[in-house]
Formats: sequence, structure tokens, C-alpha cells
Amino acid sequence: MSLVTVGTRQWDHVFPIALGDVRPTMGHAVNLARLEQTPNLWTDSQFDAGETSLSKYVRRRAEGDDSIVGLPIFVMRGFRHRCMIVSSASDLYSLRDLEGARIGVTGWPDSGNTWTRALLTEANVDLAEIRWTVGRLTADHPIVDRFDGVVPDARFSVVSDEKPMVDALADGELDAVFTPFLPPNFSSPNSQMRLLFNDVVEAEKQFLEEKQYIPGIHILGVRAQLLKTSPDVPRELGRMFSESAQIASKRHRKLQDVTPWLNQAIDLFDGTGISDASPIGLKANERMLADFICHMQEQGLVGQVPSLSELFPFALDGECGD
Repeated sequence: MSLVTVGTRQWDHVFPIALGDVRPTMGHAVNLARLEQTPNLWTDSQFDAGETSLSKYVRRRAEGDDSIVGLPIFVMRGFRHRCMIVSSASDLYSLRDLEGARIGVTGWPDSGNTWTRALLTEANVDLAEIRWTVGRLTADHPIVDRFDGVVPDARFSVVSDEKPMVDALADGELDAVFTPFLPPNFSSPNSQMRLLFNDVVEAEKQFLEEKQYIPGIHILGVRAQLLKTSPDVPRELGRMFSESAQIASKRHRKLQDVTPWLNQAIDLFDGTGISDASPIGLKANERMLADFICHMQEQGLVGQVPSLSELFPFALDGECGD
């Protein structure tokens, strides 16, 4: 029996796999490591498969690198309206208010920030008129390359002395910051920050009603070398991640008392009429993926891109309970 090592961040929906509640059935032992950071499958050889940025994957494949094969299994999804923060004293409350603003981002080509910029474009905000800053969110964040090979132009600046962007926001040097994860103490009573939208849930509900999907951020990638000897791995991983997500969802519903108001949040999503927040398979995600690649091209992150069937040769449609 061969061992397949998988690395992901510590999402609730992967815990049933990590704990052994979901087991492989096709001759492979699967060891899922729960990590604090997203692994880099192109440089870290310890994993056979793992979570990776959708943007990074598309850009690598567009460059001709086929060493990693993406699966239409979305380990991370999320609305981006909740990722826009401003000073609590700000008079900005809408996407249109960000016209010509000074905006900080934690990583330029990141999947989440690509989706967030797309919201501006769809609100007729000219991205070229924004004064962009790329930097670290807080002092605890490491200083790394936040362009990941994308060549910056004159629109960009870097916070002087790598000043944390939450400090630049508080000092009035930035008007807004786009961040995938909110800074510590964001919701504390003495916080100097707030979300851009007064009613972020309503904004996200409108997006969901129009698009009929939740934006995909991270996918599961598998080493092409592994697939040469074990072509059944994608289907097995698809089944396992689907079953794991279903178990996690049932537990959330049964054990909701551990988190105040979780039941209201579950009821709110149920009211949208969408049965699966994170479907597996190429067909179920085709529109979302096409939109994302279009946004990448419009934002100059990538040029010609392989077709969706080439990017995701293992469609996993109808095989994983989706």
C-alpha cells in the first residue's frame, strides 16, 4: 500500500480526514498534515499533494510548468466583501467610495485580492487610478516577496520601512486595506478599524444571488509524477474531501451550541437555496473558474491560459457525491 502525503491549512472540513474518520478505499494510505501556512508545492517536496493558491497554479501552468496538476477541489473559498477594512473614522462605505483611494494589499497576485479587485472593476472603479501599496498586514507578519514573479509598475509602492499596514491605516497613510484574514483584535471594542460595508452580509448575499457561487481561493494540487503511477489518486482524494466536508457540516449543525449564533448563520445560508457551498468537480465550478481567469487576464496577471479541461484534466464530476 502506497502512502500519499497531503498538506493543508487547519480548515474544519479537513479534520475528519486527519482524524481518520474518512479513510481511503483504493489501496492508498493518506496522511493529511494540518499546517499553519499554505505549502508551496513547487519548492516543498515533502508533500505528494496539498493546498495551493488558484492564482499561483493558473500562472504556473500558463508558464508551461505542468509539474503540479490541479484538482477541482476547493480547500478554501470565501466572499471578499469581508476582506476590505478601513479606519473606524473613515467616511468610506462602498466600493464606489474607493475611487482613487490609497489601498494596501498583502499580496498582489493572490487569488483573494484578485477577486477583491474584481469587485471594484464591476463597480466601475478604475483600478489604474488606485494608489496601491503592497506590504505586511501586522508587525508579526514576515517580510516576503508579495509579487510572486509579477512585475510591479508605477502604480505600486512599498510601505516605508515595511511599516505594518494596519498602522499605516490608523495613521491616515492608507484609506483601505485588502486582507484575506482580519488582524488580531479587529472586533474588539477599542479597535480603530471596521469593515468597509455597513452590512457586509447583505452585500455578499447580493453577490451570491447574482453569481451563484462563492469565490474559490485555494485548490488541491497533486504532483504529476505521482499520477503517472497512481492515476486513481484524484478520484480517491475527491471522494475523501467530499465526505470529510459533509461530516464537518453535519457536526456544525449538531454541535452548533459551542459557537454562539452559528445556527443563525447556517439558517441564513440555507435560505439562499444553494445546497452546496463548496461543490467538487469541474462542471460545478466552470462558471466561477472562467470568471476568475478572466479577472486575472484583465488585471494583467496572466496572458494566454490553457483551457479549463487542460488545467483540470481530472474533472471529478459526479464521482464525489457533489
